[in-house]
Amino acid sequence: MPPCKYCNDLGIPSYQTVVQSRPPREYNAFSAIPSTEPQGVKPSITIAINAILSGADIQQCDACIVLRNALLAISNRSLNEIKEIECMGNISGTLDVEIMLNSGSRERFEFYTRADYPSPWPIIGAGRQISSDSSSDDCIQLAASWIRNCAESHEDCLRLKHTPLPTRVIHVGSDLEEPYLYVSKQEDANYIALSHCWGGLVPMTTTLATLEQRQRGIRFSELPRTFKDSIIIARKLKIQYIWIDSLCIIQDSPDDWEREAEKMGSVYRNSLVCIAADGSLNSHGGCFIEGHPSRNIDVACIRCVASAESFIHVRMSRQVMSGHGFAHVRSGGEWYESKLDTRGWVLQEQALSRRTLHYTVAEMSWDCATCLQCECTSPAEQVERSSAIMQLRACKLMIQHSNMLSRQKWSKSSRWVNFVELFTQRSLTYDTDRLYALSGMAATMSPSETGSFLAGLWKEELPLALLWRTKADHHNMKTLVSRRHQKYHAPSWSWASVTGPIEYIALPGRDYSFELIPDLIILEASCNPVGANPYGPVQSGYLKVSGLLALIDLQVKVEEPDEDREERRPVRRGFDCDVLVNGEAIELLDGDSLWILLVAHGGRIGRGFSKLEGNHCIILRMSSRQQGAFERVGCVWALKEYWDSELSKRAEMQSIILI
Repeated sequence: MPPCKYCNDLGIPSYQTVVQSRPPREYNAFSAIPSTEPQGVKPSITIAINAILSGADIQQCDACIVLRNALLAISNRSLNEIKEIECMGNISGTLDVEIMLNSGSRERFEFYTRADYPSPWPIIGAGRQISSDSSSDDCIQLAASWIRNCAESHEDCLRLKHTPLPTRVIHVGSDLEEPYLYVSKQEDANYIALSHCWGGLVPMTTTLATLEQRQRGIRFSELPRTFKDSIIIARKLKIQYIWIDSLCIIQDSPDDWEREAEKMGSVYRNSLVCIAADGSLNSHGGCFIEGHPSRNIDVACIRCVASAESFIHVRMSRQVMSGHGFAHVRSGGEWYESKLDTRGWVLQEQALSRRTLHYTVAEMSWDCATCLQCECTSPAEQVERSSAIMQLRACKLMIQHSNMLSRQKWSKSSRWVNFVELFTQRSLTYDTDRLYALSGMAATMSPSETGSFLAGLWKEELPLALLWRTKADHHNMKTLVSRRHQKYHAPSWSWASVTGPIEYIALPGRDYSFELIPDLIILEASCNPVGANPYGPVQSGYLKVSGLLALIDLQVKVEEPDEDREERRPVRRGFDCDVLVNGEAIELLDGDSLWILLVAHGGRIGRGFSKLEGNHCIILRMSSRQQGAFERVGCVWALKEYWDSELSKRAEMQSIILI
């Protein structure tokens, strides 16, 4: 029988992958960030409402009958108010149907079928009903299947021969046995790691005074809800141990806290799965969130005429939630961003965990190096995401597949600075955690055993690693705040010496970047950590460098860029000050003597930009902390013509100390 002339029997081509979700095997500076450019066209078909009615009533087309009955069941509008519908195939296999009204407004719904009762039309694939309670047996069974499939069949996901327990873990107990703090012997065992937000509230903790008591037992009834829920998940998954930071690190012991902070990368990396409490603002919110509209939406069931056992299920269409967990909210549901995605400490947890089980307000979802999955759709998805999320997934893949040599190549190709940029955009309760919160990541990707990490920079990346700047919003300078730490935290030449977001000038993958040739010679480089953690804050640090140095006279202010004049100005965007509050360079005083130090030269490359040659420099002043030494106060890009005509006449090759 020929296809229906009105709907073509929903003969829409299958959806082709539109995004390459994982980076190529060749990890270089540019291929490490997956492309988010569409590589195909989303398949669709538009059908007028009169055509649907004719197909259903005159031709008795099964597909038209299902579409007509679905419109009557799901839309609050009469059929007379509908102009046409557009049917669009999803990469997940379900079908999106957008209703276009005569008034110009639109409504969108999702059509799917049950996996055990396939649809007569291949374009309508399998989906799952979202559980009203993520603690349900269905959710636990789904989570267990994700873990099992990843561990057994995902070639791109890291498989570890040994997964030693962290220093301390919580033995989850049972319905008849209270949980307790277990001091491990670093024996191999499966365990869960919890990723949660403290949210300004101190959760239940272990201290020196309560350590022995925690080892004897922890009353389940006294645990905050997020801890309770995570222990329930562990018990149902038959995993004996769980790691919770506030209970497994002695919170009032600086020595223990510092040791365990360095190990945090391996804690998340070695865990069988990380549970992310995305739906909770603090430890009392829980993993099992109830009441979100996406968990209680109406689903219409439309019987297929051709097959009495097949039903097409119809529900409000979905949107991907903001954040790293691949979960969906349904039309009409409140938009929600996970608090975890704003926290600095959580970034390394997200990058280092091999598998993450997200408990969001809308649904449960899954994230590993191979795929993203969610509660509402059956197939794994590879989707177009924001550049920040794609960068993080690229980091996850490279970490999981990198041996020591390839991690060196990754570091040298500036993947670390990618991660630093993402990190500095997030918030920390204590600014003094700026290096501690990355120490687990640093320990995991260290290209050498000792002496390579310099307060947030890698020795192997110098001198180009010096070319960072405070990230400024030139359209709203009042929101910009970047300060030095009140107590010494890092040398002035490190981004860790300031608060607030930073960006690297020569980072690949932007609309424009620079091909730079280093000019500055690093003679010596050293940092002395405050404690035993080599990746934490330092008590002192210096660079001894040799390069072209000139005394200059620059205005100490940030100017709003002028598109018409920008390329003609000798110093692009003026002087990028490291410390700014409401646009004011509070670190400097009028009359301060400033020096410019050449770091590298090269041309600007990128889409839509004329090629400009220039010199990248850092701005220095004499240090008040050490006689004869210099401190960094900013950075600048000087056009080649200006350097050659003005600065080169004053610049002299000198060896200096930067602190």
